[in-house]
Amino acid sequence: MALPSSRSSFKDFCLRNIGDGVLEINMSDEQVEDQIDLALSYYADFHFDGTQKTYYKIPITANLYSDAIHHLTLVSAGTLYSNADTITITSSNVGNTATANLVTYANGTINTVNLIDNGANYGEAPTVTITTSTGSGASITSTLGGYAVLPENIIGISRVFPFHFFSSSNDMFSVEYQFALNNLYTIANSALVPFYMAKQQLQMFQEVLIGRPSFRFNRHANKLYIDVNNARLKVGEYLVVEAYMVLDETTYTDIFKDRMLIRYTCALLKKLWAFNLKKFNGMSMPGGLAFNGQTMYDEAIQEIKDLEAEMLNSWSLPVCDLIG
Repeated sequence: MALPSSRSSFKDFCLRNIGDGVLEINMSDEQVEDQIDLALSYYADFHFDGTQKTYYKIPITANLYSDAIHHLTLVSAGTLYSNADTITITSSNVGNTATANLVTYANGTINTVNLIDNGANYGEAPTVTITTSTGSGASITSTLGGYAVLPENIIGISRVFPFHFFSSSNDMFSVEYQFALNNLYTIANSALVPFYMAKQQLQMFQEVLIGRPSFRFNRHANKLYIDVNNARLKVGEYLVVEAYMVLDETTYTDIFKDRMLIRYTCALLKKLWAFNLKKFNGMSMPGGLAFNGQTMYDEAIQEIKDLEAEMLNSWSLPVCDLIG
């Protein structure tokens, strides 16, 4: 049969590879799906074809400022509130100007809390209260900004591009533009080595005088923290990051034809099948046969170890050491 081209055909293909159709596979459908998810997760983490380098742009908004409020969270909706009730945001330090309003259902339960102005100069998350004559029981918390929420399929950030370039060629008054303008005739009639060296010098100025933005990212939190002065973040502009994105299995179905993924999934299925059979160890069957799930389990464990070592040594991207 042809190689699989969808998740369902991939599942059937792997089950046939471990004996389905000839033997009874002692696994539930949910268990099979779980093993496929585990295989896809490991494949995305350690196989260079499991992810794709991409350049992701993030709009700069006020909630990227570290001293502004990122969002408000409605912990408890309460009862008997109205849209005319006032939300007050207070802080023990100098933070100010943040404003919000609420939207209620017809029965007075709060539906949403809308942050209108993110405020500024907050050193800690401020306290949120509601001024009301009838409502009670609602609770709202605030979270300070300084980060952007990224999609879950982004599992790594390798760099954040500088916001502004010392040698930007888009500005006629920049160093690079003026250098090229005043040396155009010389460049056209001589070697390019001096020009290239001058460009390298300008790039060094960029690194020393401006530098690259510092950032922190954790794939499980899906938050990219930008550790720069707020003055460098201009609302309305964009951050561009170099990221690694997990391939979407529903879009890039060719992933299911990968031999390494097929072999690894089959090994995981074999291990779980053997684990289910181990409880029958020593049980006699007609003809004097006896179950021995432990042997098959040990074989599967060794296969998984070998495949993971192969994945790391032969199919992973090389480690990029920082030297300097």
